[in-house]
Amino acid sequence: MSDSNDSAVILITGCSTGFGRELAQAALSVGLQVIATARRVDTLSSLSAKGAKTFQLDVTASPEDLKQFAAKALSIFGRIDFLVNNAGFLQGGAIEEITSEENLAQFNTNFFGIINLTNAFLPHWRTRRHGTIVNVSSQGAMLCIAGAGIYCASKAAVDALSDTWARELAAFNIRCMSIQLGSFRTSVAESGNLKIASANIDGYDCAHDWVAGFNQSAGKERGDPAIAATKIIELISNDPTRALPMRLTIGEDAYENAKAFYQGQLKEMETWAAVSTGTDAPVKD
Repeated sequence: MSDSNDSAVILITGCSTGFGRELAQAALSVGLQVIATARRVDTLSSLSAKGAKTFQLDVTASPEDLKQFAAKALSIFGRIDFLVNNAGFLQGGAIEEITSEENLAQFNTNFFGIINLTNAFLPHWRTRRHGTIVNVSSQGAMLCIAGAGIYCASKAAVDALSDTWARELAAFNIRCMSIQLGSFRTSVAESGNLKIASANIDGYDCAHDWVAGFNQSAGKERGDPAIAATKIIELISNDPTRALPMRLTIGEDAYENAKAFYQGQLKEMETWAAVSTGTDAPVKD
């Protein structure tokens, strides 16, 4: 049975801690109806006490199980207006040190989980011709950090996926964007969300130093996740018909790093323009 409240509905994954929890609290504060999920539903008790509907969800579940979850979620309020794909973790280590199983686990959570869960809701949104998808990415997608290469690759894939969805789904009035997060004071640097590669190969000092520094920085990061979460919720909910950026950097560091990245990319392209161009087939008379 659906709820009689007519407020817009937002479903957020990965709400046990950190950014997901802050997004859920920000959404509740502006009157949205919130469905908060996590792998362990007991971690969501404080959000439930504030009025959120809470459910167990593992985004790496099978597509069929995710379709069943989507049907259950849609039955609560009769609709979902916003989906925030936030669940994820960071696989640390040099790429050579990470096993194939660890690579697969990283992409199953950070990338394929987004595809399969979102696909479960797309028939609902295409029928309604309305919906918003927000995929939480990272500045790491641009920075390609030594020591977090597989994580960065998964987030670069999320950005590409989001860009494509924004184009494909525009005909159905469905919006999609990725959020390239900077450094925020969340639990991502703590042991539960930061996984260290099984192997340790001598010589990868830059990768090992980054992982150690990242772990030690937990709780000291520059950004306040509550402020960022409020900005995101306001952006997507104030005017659901408003066009969204395909990629939005959040955080002073992310903004400056993104500017430097794109300026550097353009300079490099111009430097090698003579090699890049002049490849057209000859025009025949």
